[in-house]
Amino acid sequence: MSALSPAALVTTQSRLRTAQLTPNENKSFAIGTVLMVDDWYERLGLNDIIGRHKSKGIDLDALVRGMLAYKLGDNFSVLRAGEWLNSPAVLEHYELREFNSRALYRAVELLGQQRERIILELQDAILRLCHLPSTDIVMDWTSLVYYGDELKLAKYGYSRDHQPGERQLTLGVAQLAPPLNLPIGMTVEAGNLNDTAHFRTTYQQVRRVLLERSLVIFDKGANDKRNLTAIELDSNDYLTSKKLNKCDDQVFQSFAPGKWELVDKKEGVHALVHKFPSRINYYFFSSQLREDHEASLRRLAERKLQEAKDIQRSLDGGKGLPKRFRLRNPLVDASYEYQTKLAEMDEEAALRFVMEELRTGREGCFCLTSSREMPPAQALPDTRLRTRWRSSSTRSRARSRSDRSGYGLRTPFSASCCWVSSLSS
Repeated sequence: MSALSPAALVTTQSRLRTAQLTPNENKSFAIGTVLMVDDWYERLGLNDIIGRHKSKGIDLDALVRGMLAYKLGDNFSVLRAGEWLNSPAVLEHYELREFNSRALYRAVELLGQQRERIILELQDAILRLCHLPSTDIVMDWTSLVYYGDELKLAKYGYSRDHQPGERQLTLGVAQLAPPLNLPIGMTVEAGNLNDTAHFRTTYQQVRRVLLERSLVIFDKGANDKRNLTAIELDSNDYLTSKKLNKCDDQVFQSFAPGKWELVDKKEGVHALVHKFPSRINYYFFSSQLREDHEASLRRLAERKLQEAKDIQRSLDGGKGLPKRFRLRNPLVDASYEYQTKLAEMDEEAALRFVMEELRTGREGCFCLTSSREMPPAQALPDTRLRTRWRSSSTRSRARSRSDRSGYGLRTPFSASCCWVSSLSS
Protein backbone atom coordinates (compact mmCIF):
# COMPACT_ATOMS: atom_id res chain seq x y z
CA MET A 1 0.00 0.00 0.00
CA SER A 2 1.55 3.31 -1.08
CA ALA A 3 1.93 6.14 1.39
CA LEU A 4 -0.14 9.29 0.86
CA SER A 5 1.74 12.42 -0.02
CA PRO A 6 1.50 15.47 2.33
CA ALA A 7 -0.47 17.35 -0.36
CA ALA A 8 -3.14 14.63 -0.37
CA LEU A 9 -3.63 15.05 3.38
CA VAL A 10 -4.46 18.80 3.05
CA THR A 11 -8.21 19.49 2.94
CA THR A 12 -9.85 22.72 1.86
CA GLN A 13 -12.99 24.18 3.43
CA SER A 14 -15.66 24.65 0.78
CA ARG A 15 -18.54 25.73 3.07
CA LEU A 16 -18.61 28.26 5.87
CA ARG A 17 -19.99 26.72 9.06
CA THR A 18 -20.85 28.54 12.28
CA ALA A 19 -21.50 27.24 15.74
CA GLN A 20 -25.09 26.90 16.84
CA LEU A 21 -26.33 30.30 18.02
CA THR A 22 -28.33 30.51 21.22
CA PRO A 23 -30.93 33.33 21.11
CA ASN A 24 -31.20 35.66 24.11
CA GLU A 25 -32.87 38.94 25.02
CA ASN A 26 -29.82 41.14 24.43
CA LYS A 27 -30.22 43.94 21.89
CA SER A 28 -27.77 46.57 20.73
CA PHE A 29 -27.85 49.90 18.90
CA ALA A 30 -25.23 52.08 17.21
CA ILE A 31 -23.82 54.31 19.94
CA GLY A 32 -21.56 56.43 17.68
CA THR A 33 -24.36 58.44 16.09
CA VAL A 34 -26.09 58.85 19.47
CA LEU A 35 -22.95 60.24 21.10
CA MET A 36 -22.28 62.53 18.13
CA VAL A 37 -25.79 63.99 18.37
CA ASP A 38 -25.42 64.45 22.15
CA ASP A 39 -22.10 66.23 21.62
CA TRP A 40 -23.37 68.66 18.98
CA TYR A 41 -26.60 69.20 20.87
CA GLU A 42 -24.55 70.55 23.74
CA ARG A 43 -22.10 72.52 21.58
CA LEU A 44 -24.91 74.33 19.76
CA GLY A 45 -26.81 75.01 22.95
CA LEU A 46 -29.93 73.26 21.69
CA ASN A 47 -31.05 72.62 25.28
CA ASP A 48 -31.82 76.34 25.51
CA ILE A 49 -33.07 76.68 21.92
CA ILE A 50 -35.45 73.70 21.88
CA GLY A 51 -35.97 72.63 25.48
CA ARG A 52 -37.77 75.78 26.57
CA HIS A 53 -40.68 75.15 24.20
CA LYS A 54 -42.02 72.36 26.46
CA SER A 55 -42.00 72.44 30.27
CA LYS A 56 -44.31 69.56 31.24
CA GLY A 57 -44.51 65.85 30.47
CA ILE A 58 -41.81 63.93 28.62
CA ASP A 59 -38.53 65.81 28.20
CA LEU A 60 -38.56 67.44 24.74
CA ASP A 61 -34.76 67.54 24.53
CA ALA A 62 -34.52 63.78 25.03
CA LEU A 63 -37.14 63.11 22.34
CA VAL A 64 -35.41 65.43 19.87
CA ARG A 65 -31.96 63.98 20.53
CA GLY A 66 -33.36 60.49 20.03
CA MET A 67 -35.16 61.43 16.80
CA LEU A 68 -32.06 63.08 15.38
CA ALA A 69 -29.91 60.04 16.17
CA TYR A 70 -32.50 57.76 14.56
CA LYS A 71 -32.94 59.91 11.44
CA LEU A 72 -29.17 60.03 10.93
CA GLY A 73 -29.09 56.24 11.18
CA ASP A 74 -31.99 54.11 10.01
CA ASN A 75 -34.05 57.13 8.80
CA PHE A 76 -37.49 55.55 8.61
CA SER A 77 -40.82 56.99 9.73
CA VAL A 78 -41.67 58.81 12.96
CA LEU A 79 -43.60 55.70 14.05
CA ARG A 80 -40.51 53.53 13.60
CA ALA A 81 -38.46 56.14 15.45
CA GLY A 82 -40.89 55.80 18.37
CA GLU A 83 -40.46 52.04 18.38
CA TRP A 84 -36.67 52.43 18.42
CA LEU A 85 -36.79 55.00 21.21
CA ASN A 86 -38.95 52.67 23.35
CA SER A 87 -36.34 49.92 23.37
CA PRO A 88 -34.96 49.45 26.94
CA ALA A 89 -31.34 50.38 26.14
CA VAL A 90 -32.33 53.60 24.37
CA LEU A 91 -34.79 54.57 27.10
CA GLU A 92 -32.04 54.08 29.65
CA HIS A 93 -29.57 56.22 27.68
CA TYR A 94 -31.99 59.13 27.34
CA GLU A 95 -33.41 58.65 30.86
CA LEU A 96 -36.93 58.26 29.53
CA ARG A 97 -39.84 56.11 30.61
CA GLU A 98 -41.83 54.14 28.04
CA PHE A 99 -44.19 56.40 26.08
CA ASN A 100 -46.82 56.26 23.32
CA SER A 101 -45.71 57.16 19.79
CA ARG A 102 -48.30 59.93 19.74
CA ALA A 103 -46.06 61.84 22.12
CA LEU A 104 -43.39 61.81 19.41
CA TYR A 105 -45.84 63.16 16.82
CA ARG A 106 -46.84 65.93 19.23
CA ALA A 107 -43.16 66.81 19.69
CA VAL A 108 -42.70 66.98 15.91
CA GLU A 109 -45.76 69.22 15.62
CA LEU A 110 -44.47 71.52 18.35
CA LEU A 111 -41.08 71.86 16.64
CA GLY A 112 -42.83 72.64 13.37
CA GLN A 113 -44.88 75.39 14.96
CA GLN A 114 -41.73 76.99 16.37
CA ARG A 115 -39.46 76.17 13.42
CA GLU A 116 -38.73 79.73 12.26
CA ARG A 117 -37.62 80.84 15.72
CA ILE A 118 -35.57 77.67 16.21
CA ILE A 119 -33.84 78.12 12.85
CA LEU A 120 -32.97 81.76 13.59
CA GLU A 121 -31.48 80.91 16.99
CA LEU A 122 -29.62 77.93 15.54
CA GLN A 123 -28.11 80.15 12.85
CA ASP A 124 -26.73 82.43 15.56
CA ALA A 125 -25.34 79.44 17.45
CA ILE A 126 -23.56 78.13 14.37
CA LEU A 127 -22.00 81.51 13.58
CA ARG A 128 -20.80 81.94 17.19
CA LEU A 129 -19.29 78.46 17.14
CA CYS A 130 -17.51 78.75 13.79
CA HIS A 131 -16.16 82.33 13.94
CA LEU A 132 -16.60 82.66 10.18
CA PRO A 133 -14.39 85.07 8.20
CA SER A 134 -16.99 84.98 5.40
CA THR A 135 -20.48 83.65 4.86
CA ASP A 136 -20.62 82.64 1.20
CA ILE A 137 -23.62 80.35 0.70
CA VAL A 138 -24.93 77.83 -1.79
CA MET A 139 -28.70 77.71 -2.38
CA ASP A 140 -30.81 75.15 -4.22
CA TRP A 141 -34.39 73.94 -4.48
CA THR A 142 -35.96 70.56 -5.03
CA SER A 143 -39.26 68.73 -4.64
CA LEU A 144 -40.48 65.80 -2.55
CA VAL A 145 -43.54 63.68 -3.32
CA TYR A 146 -46.19 63.78 -0.57
CA TYR A 147 -48.62 60.92 0.04
CA GLY A 148 -51.61 61.98 2.11
CA ASP A 149 -54.58 64.33 2.23
CA GLU A 150 -53.96 66.59 5.23
CA LEU A 151 -51.17 68.90 4.12
CA LYS A 152 -52.37 72.14 2.49
CA LEU A 153 -48.99 72.77 0.90
CA ALA A 154 -49.16 69.57 -1.16
CA LYS A 155 -49.82 70.69 -4.75
CA TYR A 156 -49.29 69.39 -8.27
CA GLY A 157 -46.24 70.93 -9.92
CA TYR A 158 -43.02 70.29 -11.79
CA SER A 159 -41.75 67.04 -10.31
CA ARG A 160 -38.02 66.42 -10.01
CA ASP A 161 -38.94 62.93 -8.86
CA HIS A 162 -40.49 62.30 -12.31
CA GLN A 163 -43.89 61.64 -10.74
CA PRO A 164 -46.13 64.39 -12.20
CA GLY A 165 -49.26 62.52 -11.14
CA GLU A 166 -48.45 62.93 -7.43
CA ARG A 167 -48.74 65.98 -5.23
CA GLN A 168 -45.53 67.33 -3.77
CA LEU A 169 -43.75 69.89 -1.60
CA THR A 170 -40.93 72.15 -2.73
CA LEU A 171 -37.87 72.45 -0.49
CA GLY A 172 -35.29 75.21 -0.38
CA VAL A 173 -31.94 74.73 1.33
CA ALA A 174 -29.07 77.14 2.02
CA GLN A 175 -25.69 75.99 3.26
CA LEU A 176 -22.37 77.65 3.93
CA ALA A 177 -19.86 77.14 1.15
CA PRO A 178 -16.84 74.84 1.65
CA PRO A 179 -14.90 74.07 3.70
CA LEU A 180 -17.74 74.20 6.25
CA ASN A 181 -20.68 72.85 4.19
CA LEU A 182 -23.07 73.60 7.06
CA PRO A 183 -26.79 73.97 6.25
CA ILE A 184 -28.10 77.18 7.82
CA GLY A 185 -31.58 77.35 6.36
CA MET A 186 -34.42 75.27 4.99
CA THR A 187 -37.83 76.36 3.70
CA VAL A 188 -40.86 74.24 2.81
CA GLU A 189 -43.35 75.71 0.33
CA ALA A 190 -46.26 74.66 -1.86
CA GLY A 191 -45.57 72.05 -4.52
CA ASN A 192 -46.51 74.40 -7.37
CA LEU A 193 -44.13 77.22 -6.39
CA ASN A 194 -41.33 77.80 -8.90
CA ASP A 195 -37.69 78.35 -7.96
CA THR A 196 -37.80 82.07 -8.77
CA ALA A 197 -40.49 82.71 -6.15
CA HIS A 198 -39.13 80.18 -3.65
CA PHE A 199 -35.75 81.91 -3.76
CA ARG A 200 -37.22 84.92 -1.93
CA THR A 201 -38.43 82.80 0.99
CA THR A 202 -35.13 80.94 1.38
CA TYR A 203 -33.00 84.06 0.98
CA GLN A 204 -35.15 85.99 3.46
CA GLN A 205 -34.51 83.28 6.04
CA VAL A 206 -30.71 83.54 5.82
CA ARG A 207 -30.01 87.11 4.70
CA ARG A 208 -29.65 88.52 8.21
CA VAL A 209 -26.69 86.23 9.06
CA LEU A 210 -24.71 87.01 5.89
CA LEU A 211 -21.66 89.20 6.33
CA GLU A 212 -21.25 92.08 3.91
CA ARG A 213 -19.99 91.12 0.43
CA SER A 214 -21.01 87.47 0.86
CA LEU A 215 -21.31 85.49 -2.37
CA VAL A 216 -24.69 83.86 -3.01
CA ILE A 217 -24.45 80.92 -5.44
CA PHE A 218 -27.58 79.46 -7.05
CA ASP A 219 -28.91 77.96 -10.28
CA LYS A 220 -30.46 79.79 -13.23
CA GLY A 221 -33.94 78.54 -12.29
CA ALA A 222 -34.02 81.28 -9.61
CA ASN A 223 -32.23 83.88 -11.72
CA ASP A 224 -34.40 86.94 -12.33
CA LYS A 225 -33.93 90.70 -11.99
CA ARG A 226 -35.88 91.00 -8.74
CA ASN A 227 -33.81 88.33 -6.97
CA LEU A 228 -30.48 89.73 -8.19
CA THR A 229 -31.48 93.22 -7.08
CA ALA A 230 -32.43 91.95 -3.61
CA ILE A 231 -28.95 90.45 -3.18
CA GLU A 232 -27.19 93.62 -4.28
CA LEU A 233 -29.36 95.84 -2.04
CA ASP A 234 -28.03 93.82 0.92
CA SER A 235 -24.46 94.65 -0.20
CA ASN A 236 -23.86 91.04 -1.23
CA ASP A 237 -22.73 89.49 -4.52
CA TYR A 238 -24.27 86.73 -6.62
CA LEU A 239 -22.96 84.02 -8.92
CA THR A 240 -25.49 82.15 -11.00
CA SER A 241 -26.01 80.45 -14.34
CA LYS A 242 -27.26 82.69 -17.14
CA LYS A 243 -30.24 81.90 -19.33
CA LEU A 244 -28.73 81.93 -22.81
CA ASN A 245 -30.00 84.12 -25.65
CA LYS A 246 -29.00 84.88 -29.24
CA CYS A 247 -26.28 87.33 -28.18
CA ASP A 248 -24.69 84.58 -26.10
CA ASP A 249 -24.89 82.23 -29.10
CA GLN A 250 -22.85 84.70 -31.12
CA VAL A 251 -20.16 84.70 -28.41
CA PHE A 252 -19.98 80.89 -28.43
CA GLN A 253 -19.81 80.81 -32.23
CA SER A 254 -16.65 82.92 -32.04
CA PHE A 255 -14.92 80.35 -29.82
CA ALA A 256 -11.27 79.77 -30.67
CA PRO A 257 -8.94 77.85 -28.33
CA GLY A 258 -6.13 80.33 -28.91
CA LYS A 259 -8.25 83.36 -27.99
CA TRP A 260 -10.09 81.95 -24.96
CA GLU A 261 -8.28 81.35 -21.65
CA LEU A 262 -7.61 77.71 -20.76
CA VAL A 263 -8.83 77.24 -17.16
CA ASP A 264 -9.01 73.43 -16.88
CA LYS A 265 -6.66 71.40 -19.05
CA LYS A 266 -8.00 68.03 -17.87
CA GLU A 267 -11.58 68.66 -19.06
CA GLY A 268 -10.62 71.09 -21.81
CA VAL A 269 -12.42 74.10 -20.34
CA HIS A 270 -11.83 77.50 -21.94
CA ALA A 271 -13.23 80.82 -20.72
CA LEU A 272 -13.96 84.31 -22.00
CA VAL A 273 -14.94 87.29 -19.81
CA HIS A 274 -17.33 90.06 -20.88
CA LYS A 275 -17.71 93.02 -18.51
CA PHE A 276 -20.86 95.13 -18.29
CA PRO A 277 -21.68 98.08 -16.00
CA SER A 278 -23.92 96.00 -13.72
CA ARG A 279 -22.54 92.48 -14.11
CA ILE A 280 -19.78 90.28 -15.50
CA ASN A 281 -20.46 87.35 -17.80
CA TYR A 282 -18.13 84.34 -17.75
CA TYR A 283 -18.48 82.26 -20.92
CA PHE A 284 -17.19 78.69 -20.80
CA PHE A 285 -16.65 75.95 -23.37
CA SER A 286 -15.89 72.43 -22.10
CA SER A 287 -14.70 69.60 -24.34
CA GLN A 288 -15.83 67.02 -21.78
CA LEU A 289 -19.25 68.63 -21.47
CA ARG A 290 -19.59 68.67 -25.26
CA GLU A 291 -18.86 64.94 -25.39
CA ASP A 292 -21.55 64.38 -22.77
CA HIS A 293 -24.03 66.47 -24.75
CA GLU A 294 -23.21 64.58 -27.93
CA ALA A 295 -23.75 61.25 -26.18
CA SER A 296 -27.10 62.49 -24.91
CA LEU A 297 -28.07 63.68 -28.39
CA ARG A 298 -27.23 60.30 -29.86
CA ARG A 299 -29.42 58.51 -27.31
CA LEU A 300 -32.30 60.86 -28.15
CA ALA A 301 -31.68 60.34 -31.87
CA GLU A 302 -31.78 56.57 -31.40
CA ARG A 303 -35.20 56.88 -29.74
CA LYS A 304 -36.43 59.04 -32.61
CA LEU A 305 -35.12 56.50 -35.11
CA GLN A 306 -36.90 53.68 -33.31
CA GLU A 307 -40.16 55.65 -33.43
CA ALA A 308 -39.72 56.17 -37.17
CA LYS A 309 -39.06 52.45 -37.62
CA ASP A 310 -42.27 51.59 -35.77
CA ILE A 311 -44.27 53.96 -37.99
CA GLN A 312 -42.62 52.61 -41.15
CA ARG A 313 -43.40 49.06 -40.04
CA SER A 314 -47.07 50.01 -39.71
CA LEU A 315 -47.01 51.57 -43.17
CA ASP A 316 -45.42 48.49 -44.74
CA GLY A 317 -47.98 46.25 -43.04
CA GLY A 318 -50.92 48.37 -44.13
CA LYS A 319 -51.80 49.19 -40.52
CA GLY A 320 -52.85 52.48 -38.98
CA LEU A 321 -50.65 54.79 -36.95
CA PRO A 322 -49.71 53.19 -33.60
CA LYS A 323 -51.80 54.50 -30.73
CA ARG A 324 -48.91 56.11 -28.88
CA PHE A 325 -48.40 58.55 -31.77
CA ARG A 326 -52.05 59.59 -32.04
CA LEU A 327 -53.88 62.53 -30.50
CA ARG A 328 -55.89 61.13 -27.60
CA ASN A 329 -58.83 63.47 -27.17
CA PRO A 330 -62.41 62.24 -27.68
CA LEU A 331 -63.51 65.79 -28.49
CA VAL A 332 -61.14 66.10 -31.43
CA ASP A 333 -61.55 64.37 -34.79
CA ALA A 334 -58.17 63.92 -36.43
CA SER A 335 -56.94 62.34 -39.66
CA TYR A 336 -53.31 61.48 -40.28
CA GLU A 337 -51.09 61.61 -43.34
CA TYR A 338 -47.53 60.64 -42.68
CA GLN A 339 -44.41 59.21 -44.25
CA THR A 340 -40.88 58.54 -43.06
CA LYS A 341 -37.51 59.31 -44.60
CA LEU A 342 -36.07 55.90 -43.84
CA ALA A 343 -36.34 54.77 -47.46
CA GLU A 344 -33.91 57.52 -48.50
CA MET A 345 -31.06 56.73 -46.07
CA ASP A 346 -29.49 53.96 -44.07
CA GLU A 347 -29.63 53.75 -40.28
CA GLU A 348 -26.36 55.60 -39.59
CA ALA A 349 -27.27 58.37 -42.01
CA ALA A 350 -30.65 58.68 -40.33
CA LEU A 351 -28.97 59.05 -36.92
CA ARG A 352 -26.66 61.76 -38.25
CA PHE A 353 -29.62 63.56 -39.82
CA VAL A 354 -31.61 63.54 -36.57
CA MET A 355 -28.63 64.63 -34.47
CA GLU A 356 -28.01 67.53 -36.83
CA GLU A 357 -31.62 68.61 -36.48
CA LEU A 358 -31.43 68.39 -32.67
CA ARG A 359 -28.20 70.35 -32.27
CA THR A 360 -28.56 73.90 -30.96
CA GLY A 361 -24.95 75.05 -31.25
CA ARG A 362 -24.72 75.29 -27.46
CA GLU A 363 -23.27 71.84 -26.88
CA GLY A 364 -20.45 72.10 -24.34
CA CYS A 365 -21.23 75.77 -23.66
CA PHE A 366 -22.52 77.56 -20.58
CA CYS A 367 -22.38 81.03 -19.10
CA LEU A 368 -22.13 82.29 -15.53
CA THR A 369 -23.02 85.81 -14.50
CA SER A 370 -21.90 87.59 -11.35
CA SER A 371 -21.80 91.00 -9.69
CA ARG A 372 -18.28 90.21 -8.44
CA GLU A 373 -15.19 90.32 -10.61
CA MET A 374 -13.07 87.21 -10.22
CA PRO A 375 -10.80 85.02 -12.35
CA PRO A 376 -12.80 82.53 -14.46
CA ALA A 377 -10.91 79.68 -12.80
CA GLN A 378 -12.35 80.83 -9.45
CA ALA A 379 -15.94 81.16 -10.70
CA LEU A 380 -15.89 77.63 -12.14
CA PRO A 381 -15.16 75.74 -8.86
CA ASP A 382 -17.81 77.82 -7.06
CA THR A 383 -20.41 76.56 -9.51
CA ARG A 384 -19.10 72.99 -9.37
CA LEU A 385 -19.46 72.89 -5.58
CA ARG A 386 -23.15 73.74 -6.02
CA THR A 387 -23.47 70.90 -8.52
CA ARG A 388 -21.74 68.42 -6.18
CA TRP A 389 -23.91 69.53 -3.28
CA ARG A 390 -27.03 69.16 -5.40
CA SER A 391 -26.02 65.63 -6.37
CA SER A 392 -25.55 64.68 -2.71
CA SER A 393 -28.89 66.20 -1.73
CA THR A 394 -30.54 64.35 -4.61
CA ARG A 395 -29.13 61.06 -3.27
CA SER A 396 -30.41 62.00 0.18
CA ARG A 397 -33.85 62.69 -1.28
CA ALA A 398 -33.86 59.33 -3.06
CA ARG A 399 -32.83 57.56 0.16
CA SER A 400 -35.69 59.24 2.03
CA ARG A 401 -38.40 58.15 -0.43
CA SER A 402 -38.82 54.94 1.53
CA ASP A 403 -40.61 56.79 4.31
CA ARG A 404 -41.67 59.94 2.40
CA SER A 405 -40.79 62.08 5.39
CA GLY A 406 -37.01 62.63 5.54
CA TYR A 407 -34.40 64.84 3.89
CA GLY A 408 -30.93 63.93 5.07
CA LEU A 409 -28.13 66.47 5.08
CA ARG A 410 -24.93 66.86 7.04
CA THR A 411 -26.10 68.18 10.41
CA PRO A 412 -28.64 66.91 12.94
CA PHE A 413 -30.60 70.16 12.53
CA SER A 414 -31.28 69.71 8.83
CA ALA A 415 -31.82 65.98 8.96
CA SER A 416 -35.19 66.50 10.61
CA CYS A 417 -36.11 70.04 9.61
CA CYS A 418 -38.05 69.02 6.51
CA TRP A 419 -40.38 66.51 8.07
CA VAL A 420 -40.89 68.76 11.11
CA SER A 421 -41.98 71.55 8.78
CA SER A 422 -44.18 69.41 6.58
CA LEU A 423 -46.03 67.68 9.40
CA SER A 424 -46.86 70.96 11.09
CA SER A 425 -47.92 73.00 8.05
